[in-house]
This record gives sequence, C-alpha cells and structure tokens, in this order.
Amino acid sequence: MEHKGSNTYIYLLQKLLLAFCSLLAMQVLFIVANSHIFRPDSFGEWMGILWGNIVFGAATVCTILLPFIVLMLLPTEARWKRWYRIVCETLYILPWLVVLVAKGADSAYFQYTYRMLSNEIFTYLGNSGPMDKLIPHFMVNYWYAWVFGIIIVVAFLLLNHRIRLAPRNQYTVMSNEWIGLGAGLLVAWFLLRGGFGHFIQLTDAANYCQPKNIPVVSNSGYNIFRTLFQPQLEAHEYMPQKEADSLFNPEISAIGTAITDSSAVDTLQPQPKNIVLIIVESLGQEYLGCYNSQPNADTRTPFLDSLARHSTVFQGRANGKRSIEGITALLTGIPTLMNVPFVNCTYRNDSIAGIPTVLNRHGYHTAFFHGSHNGVMDFDKVCNRIGFHEYLGLNEFKADSKSREEDFDHVWGVFDEPFLQYVVRHTSTFKEPFLTTVFTVTSHDPFPLPEKYKDRFLEGKHPILKCVEYMDNSLRKFFDEARKQPWFDNTLFIITADHSGPGLSPEYLDYDGSYRIPMIVYDPQNNIGNVDDIIVQQTDLFPSLVRFLGFDDPVVAFGQNDIDRGWQVYFGNDYFCMVSNNPRNPKQHDITILCGSQEIGSAKNIRFLKAVVQQYFLRVMNNKLIAK
Repeated sequence: MEHKGSNTYIYLLQKLLLAFCSLLAMQVLFIVANSHIFRPDSFGEWMGILWGNIVFGAATVCTILLPFIVLMLLPTEARWKRWYRIVCETLYILPWLVVLVAKGADSAYFQYTYRMLSNEIFTYLGNSGPMDKLIPHFMVNYWYAWVFGIIIVVAFLLLNHRIRLAPRNQYTVMSNEWIGLGAGLLVAWFLLRGGFGHFIQLTDAANYCQPKNIPVVSNSGYNIFRTLFQPQLEAHEYMPQKEADSLFNPEISAIGTAITDSSAVDTLQPQPKNIVLIIVESLGQEYLGCYNSQPNADTRTPFLDSLARHSTVFQGRANGKRSIEGITALLTGIPTLMNVPFVNCTYRNDSIAGIPTVLNRHGYHTAFFHGSHNGVMDFDKVCNRIGFHEYLGLNEFKADSKSREEDFDHVWGVFDEPFLQYVVRHTSTFKEPFLTTVFTVTSHDPFPLPEKYKDRFLEGKHPILKCVEYMDNSLRKFFDEARKQPWFDNTLFIITADHSGPGLSPEYLDYDGSYRIPMIVYDPQNNIGNVDDIIVQQTDLFPSLVRFLGFDDPVVAFGQNDIDRGWQVYFGNDYFCMVSNNPRNPKQHDITILCGSQEIGSAKNIRFLKAVVQQYFLRVMNNKLIAK
C-alpha cells in the first residue's frame, strides 16, 4: 500500500483502509488467543461474525478517526502545509494506537474477566495495585499478545509512513471539493451509525452472533469510546412499577418475604453465632473434586473436598467476573449490572448497607482481612462504608511481630498460608460474637508460590492450579489452628470465591459454567454433609445470613433468603443474563437473556429478569438501597 499523489480522497481512503485492516488483524489475534472460550455453533454464525466485524470495524474507524476525516476533507490549502499535516497525523495515529493496544490487552486478559475493556480501565489503572511489578510478569506470561501485537502495530506504522500526500504547485478551491466534503461526511456518518437505523450499539453485535460471542464482533476501542461519552446508567422501564414489585421486590424481611407492609414481624429467635467468611481469589468449581464427578476432572483441593463431606454444599454462582464486583455482591447484596463496578459508578455515593451494618447493631465485632496492599481496588473504602470495625491489609500484617520477609510474594501481597495464620491469631483477640471476612490473594495472576512449595505444587493445565492446591493446603492449616481456639465450635464457616477462575473445559465456558463458584457452609455443631442442587448467588448471602442469625432487620438485596428455586443474575458484554433452576428438574438450568431488543428464554423468566433489572436501576439511580 503506497500513495504519493496529491489526490486527498485516495490518500484518505488508503489511510482509513489501513486502520480498518490493522483492527481486523488485532481481532484475529484476539479470536485465536481466546478460541477455547468462543465456540460459534454453525458456519452461519461464523459468516455473521465476519460481516459483524466489517460493520463494527467501519463504525469504529469512522468514530475514532472522525476529526482526522473532517480535517482531510476540508477544502483548504492548509492540507498541504506541514503544521496541518502534523495535526492530522497526530489525530490519526495516537487514537488508533489506543484502539490497537486495547484490543491487544483484551487478547491476553479477556480469559479472566470475560468482559471487554471500557472506560473503567482508567479507574482500574489507578487503584489496581503495583502495576510496576505486575507489568514484567504480564510481559512473560502473555508474550504472544504483546509480540504479535507489536508486529501489527509496527506494520501499521510502517505502512502508514508509505502513504504520503504529495504537494501541489498551486491550489484553488473548486466546487467539486465542497461536494466531496459533503459526500465524504455523509459516507462517514453512515458508517459511523452502522447503517440507516439507530446509532449502532454494543448490543447490536448480537444480531450477528450469540450474545456471549459479542466480543468477537465488537472491539475494545469502540467500547472505551462509547462508554466515555454515554451515561453509565439509563433507566430500564419494562413494565408498570407495581407489576415489577409483584414479581421481584429487593426489600426483604428476615422471614423470607418481600416487605409490602411495615407491620411485617419476624418470628425467628436470634442465635448470635460467630461468622467466618472466607473468600478465595478466583476459585472456580472446576478445580474442586466435590463439584466434579468426572474421572478426568483436574481437582486440586483434597482438604476442601473432605470438608465438603461434612458441610452443606450449594451450587454457588458469582454475580460478576471481577473481584470488586464479587466482594460487593457478597457483602451488600448489590450486583454490578453495568459496565462499571457499582462502587465506581456515578451513583457510588448512594447510601448502602451490608452484612457488618446489620451485625454491628447486634453487638458483633466485624473485621475484613485482605492480604494485598491497603487501598487496592478501594476495598478499604467499601469496608468502611458498610461498617467494618477493622480493615486489616498488607500494612497491618507487616506490623505483626510474626511476619517474615518470605511471607510476601512481592507482587500482590502476603501468601495465603501465613496470612490465614495471621487471621486466626488476630480473630482470637476478638470478643464474641464476631464476623471475620478474609479475602485471599495467592491464586491471582501472575500466580506466585513460596519458594519451599514450588516443587510440591505443579502447574498442570493452567498456572492457577498450583496456587489452588497451595491455597487448599493453607486452608487445611487454617482449620487445624482454628480448631484449637475456644470460638471454633460456635462459628459458622462459609467458603466461597470472589469470582471463578479461567475455564479449562467446555462445561465451564458457557453462560452458566463461567460463573460457577463454590458455596460451602460448614457448621462444627451440625457437620452432616448435604449437597443441594439449588443455585445460590453471591447476592443471596446478605439476606440469608441475616435470616440464619434470626435478626429481624429488613435488607435491600438483589437475591433471596428463602430459597426454593435458585437463580443468578449477571451483566455480560451489554447483555443481562439469568441462570435459574428448572422448576421441574433443579439439576437442569434455564438460561434467560436480555440483549437490546433480543430476548431469549421462557416468557415467565424473561418477565422476571426484566423486573429484577428494572428494580436495580430504579433503586441505584434514586438512592434507594437502604431498607425503610
């Protein structure tokens, strides 16, 4: 591709074609790197994906490069001036490099989040942890993304250098150039809109493929730009509010029914047991033997499997794929049904309550332990807002007299084994009853291990597996030490995850499987094992725990506490999804999806999901997340 003439239209067309082709090359890299996740069902869907890439690629080019297009179409002699060309090249190269880099980053990290990058990336980079230490690990672990990404970027820059606009000896504004300006802008506007209809939206990608395959059609650059200039939340009004209230009311009483009358009275008797909530980083059901009966299941959790035989084991489901989404859902009952995590969105200053909010009223001491850097992901701010008496992170662990240099992974924070021992020691100083919440860090990319365990726990199919096995051993030692404490017998232990880890088999890569997490409840005073097929999502924990403890405090939660038919809701790439137990066979799960104008599922389930979504946006946008 080369142009050295003075025809601005040929020059502009070649520049735009180069940008389009470079984006398609990045899209191919993305698809190849994540081929185990995206599984189009037919040749027809592949053809739809191809055409969708053309439509969204053209829209992205015309959206991101619109200032460049306008400047190059203006009938002015300045187009052949050096200063003007520098401005145009800057408006062409810099924003397009952002598009290419964003898609390259998604090629590596999409397998963990299942979400394309959006404008939240700018917030994430500011509070995600020690990026200076993480970047070298990412360069090694995801070499394919940056190596091939650099090749594409270099090819883009070299080819761009060969497209030059030759100078004119003289210039006169001609009428056909005004016609060219108008025609060029009309074509650009048509492509930018994605056709004659409404402005193209991310949900329109589902016209070319299944909703779960939207990222194969759309791209991160377009998603970032779109979310920068659109409001984070828009009301979803599917039905009259009274009908929505009758289908799902998030204001729940401890007796298990939505509050419709202020005279609702709870008949439960309080039983102030201690609560230890253990949230394991990236622990998917796929890694646990107790959730997998297949002989070839790659399980790394002998201790948790043995504990499960004396526990109630639910079909746990996450409400998101990022830690800040999962922690918020577990502690407050509020999922993230938007591109930006709830605690980072425009309405982040809404009044909210959580498990410690209620337990504090009943004399509990509440503490949140996190083995990572204080302030990472704003966990400390969230904990402060919902009333934890203590937040104990890396700084507090370092101040402990028993901390050692080998306890630190020098990336995220404290290895699980020493940190869990610290949790036991510090919890033993609490006055009962107490709530101890602990969030581990070791099973997070780049998946470090203490030196003494590197030959004991091996990688297998994925690096996370060695860390899961190490975590399981750390939990065994945690329980060995906890059993020696006087508070152990009067404590309810809940073991779950912030979100699932990378899926390693097809069963854990679909709408349901990629959000499966453990939900194991162990009571030393009632240790008869029970496996329950009912789906329990993260947002069920808050109201269920309040009910279990016998408190009559009403709560707002987008879950339930009287579970007879379980369901889970989450937000994918601009689609809402509900996974629910089939009423005739709880072992079977129904999938319900809302994606723009597309609706998948039974009419009853679609109506219920619409009610949940409508209630969510109504309450978030109107600051109604506290029970009356």
